[in-house]
Amino acid sequence: MFSWEQDPKRTERAAQLLLAKRYPGLRSFDGAGGDGGRDAELVTADGRTVFEVKSFGRLDSSRRRQVEKSLKKAVQSVPDMTRWVLVIPMNMTPARLGAKSSEQAWFEEKLPTLAPGVDLDWFGLDWLDAQLAENMDVQRFIEGPDAQVLQRAMEFNQERAVLRDGATDLDARLAGLQRRIDEVSPHWTVDFAVRDGVRWQTLRAKTEDAHIVDPITITPTFVFRAGDPEDEKLRAEFEHTLAFGGHVDLPAGYVTDIDIEASDEARNLFRAGDPAASGFSISSPREVLDRRIRCSYQVLGGDGDDRVLAEFPVFLAERTAGAVGVTLYGGDPAGILDFEVGLPRPPSFSTTAEVTLDEAPRLQFSFPNSLVGFDIDSLLPLVHTLSVAVPGSRLRLLLPQLGYVESGPVDEAPYPGAIETHRLVADLHRMQEVTGSAFTFPANVTNGDVRELRRAVGQLDGEDVEHEGGVTLTLRPESVGAFLEVLKDLPGGGLEGGLFSVSEFVEFHVGDLLLVYGPSAFWAPHPRLSNLTELEAIADSGVDPSRGDGGVAANFEPTDVPFRWLSRDKSATYLETGEKPADSGN
Repeated sequence: MFSWEQDPKRTERAAQLLLAKRYPGLRSFDGAGGDGGRDAELVTADGRTVFEVKSFGRLDSSRRRQVEKSLKKAVQSVPDMTRWVLVIPMNMTPARLGAKSSEQAWFEEKLPTLAPGVDLDWFGLDWLDAQLAENMDVQRFIEGPDAQVLQRAMEFNQERAVLRDGATDLDARLAGLQRRIDEVSPHWTVDFAVRDGVRWQTLRAKTEDAHIVDPITITPTFVFRAGDPEDEKLRAEFEHTLAFGGHVDLPAGYVTDIDIEASDEARNLFRAGDPAASGFSISSPREVLDRRIRCSYQVLGGDGDDRVLAEFPVFLAERTAGAVGVTLYGGDPAGILDFEVGLPRPPSFSTTAEVTLDEAPRLQFSFPNSLVGFDIDSLLPLVHTLSVAVPGSRLRLLLPQLGYVESGPVDEAPYPGAIETHRLVADLHRMQEVTGSAFTFPANVTNGDVRELRRAVGQLDGEDVEHEGGVTLTLRPESVGAFLEVLKDLPGGGLEGGLFSVSEFVEFHVGDLLLVYGPSAFWAPHPRLSNLTELEAIADSGVDPSRGDGGVAANFEPTDVPFRWLSRDKSATYLETGEKPADSGN
């Protein structure tokens, strides 16, 4: 049968754990006698509460003097204390007529004179037992691993049974297992999961001071194969994580031994067996910076050329820490690119000296899998900056008041495809300006779409854009004969003149994006009808229009003068004046 007095130190620690669970935000003080007459304190909107924890099972005169001394020290060291709580594993004896001074009388009459204006409370055995019943991890911490044996045996039999109700049973059993693993230690627990057939276990602190009151030292032995490129890459990632924080996954076989120094309770949270049979992940917690660091990612000229060819802002918002320095994490304002930069701690990193990539071993960013859906205004400065990074240029991340991280001249273009992507984004941005719309990067873009967009933007900018091929007119079958007669009556059989087509509104697609271009004119001088024989056969056959046949294609190809799209200004002028372009091409 458990007695709260059987282990005073463990009893006091258990009481502190129950207080911490009952009052989130509680601050505990370590060391004998607490800190200035207080074992813990809690600050709320109602004021500051000080808790004094004792393991006494009865209060004789000596122990009462100890409590009084603690209260006096608390009054002196915490002048803004509004409430003082004695936590003790006993219920006070009530005041009775004719009896000697009871604990109730002492607590309600003597102690208030030592702390004027402070509310006094007593959390006794009943309070502790009630809290203990709701926190099995603390109960096990006090009673030992054999507590609740019968309940665990019943649950073990349940775990061996089939999941008759499927996911409903699974959820209930997982909840039970999580409760049981939480009971193993009052300070630590294990989170577990199964993903893609792989079982994951993560050690997690349950209290903020777990690493102080129940420290765990883990000494693993790692093995990497020398001369193996993949192992060398993994080793570099592993060493960077230790030095600057971050995350690295080690497959099975890289950890060959683990030595663990911990309490008996915490040690039971580690799986026994050969560690080489399991994979491991090493992660550093990410801390959110109090204020984001605004940086600039720049492309500079070659050696001796400090001109900034292009740049865009980067905001670093989180960090991890390691033995050597920190890794800062962030991205551009739109969240398109993810940045990581490793920085050593001062004095190695100064505000004036250049930090090379060797000294700051990580300066990298990652693209999303696709640019689809990102707005064109946000993409333009990014892809423009990346497009000017050509062989010989330098890359720099400028960190105000911290210095900068810079690479030497690059040997080859570091961002393949950036020039083509920038051209497409810039053309879409130009179309935004003309149409007054706001676009996002489209999906399903083809090379033909890119060429057609480039032609359309050229027309916007006053160019007459040469057409790559011929032109096709679609005729009704019954009109083919009349169409051929008109061509034959033209000088030179239609070759001396040309075809001119103009439209007030032209639509075309760039991937799944529909663009309304506006006025457009097409001039096809000196065309040649390439399928004349086919059209003559259709005209001679006497097609019945009631048959509902589809349209007939009349294919024209250039001869001595290429076809072209006219600039949008010329197209608009014709729509206003009716003046056709001259055959000279002007």
